[in-house]
Amino acid sequence: MKINPFLRALTLALFGSFAVFTPANLLAQSTDPALNAFQVTVQINVSNFNYTSVTIPAGQRLVIQNVSLSGAAQTSGAYLQPIVILSSTLGAEPANLRYFAPRPSATDPTQYYDDFSTTLYADTLAVGPAFAGYSPTFLAFNVVITGYLVDLTPSQACPPPAVGKSSPTLLPK
Repeated sequence: MKINPFLRALTLALFGSFAVFTPANLLAQSTDPALNAFQVTVQINVSNFNYTSVTIPAGQRLVIQNVSLSGAAQTSGAYLQPIVILSSTLGAEPANLRYFAPRPSATDPTQYYDDFSTTLYADTLAVGPAFAGYSPTFLAFNVVITGYLVDLTPSQACPPPAVGKSSPTLLPK
C-alpha cells in the first residue's frame, strides 16, 4: 500500500509537534539556570594536599556544567602531570571521583590551563589535588566550577500533568 508523501510528512510533523510541546518538556524548560546560577573558585596547592569542601545549600543539588583550571606545577624530576579531582555524592551513594588533567602552556611548561565542559551532579562536593609522574616541588591551582542549583523537593508551581486527561494546545510565539 502506497502512502501519499504529503500525508506522511504531515503525520511526522504532527508527532514532532506533540513531542516538542508535551507538558513534561515544558516543565523541564521552565527551570531557568540563570536564576539558580552557581559559581565558585576553589584554591588548591601542594602545601594543602587535602580535599576542600564546596558548600551546596541544603535541599538543593548542584549540576556542574564546566570546570576551568589555571595554575602552575613544577617538579625536580623529568615529568609531572597535575590533576584536579572532584569528589561528589548523590544521596547516600558512595563518592564519585572525576579527574581533570590540564594541558601545559605552549610558552611555559610549568603553567597549566584548561576548560572542561561536563555534566556532574552533586549533593556534596569536594575538590582536591593529585598528580602523575614525579612529586611536585610546587603546585597551585584555581579551580572554577560553574553550573546551577536545582531543588530536590518538587515545586508546587508546576504540578505534573494528570494521567488520562488532555492538556491544552500550546502554540509557539
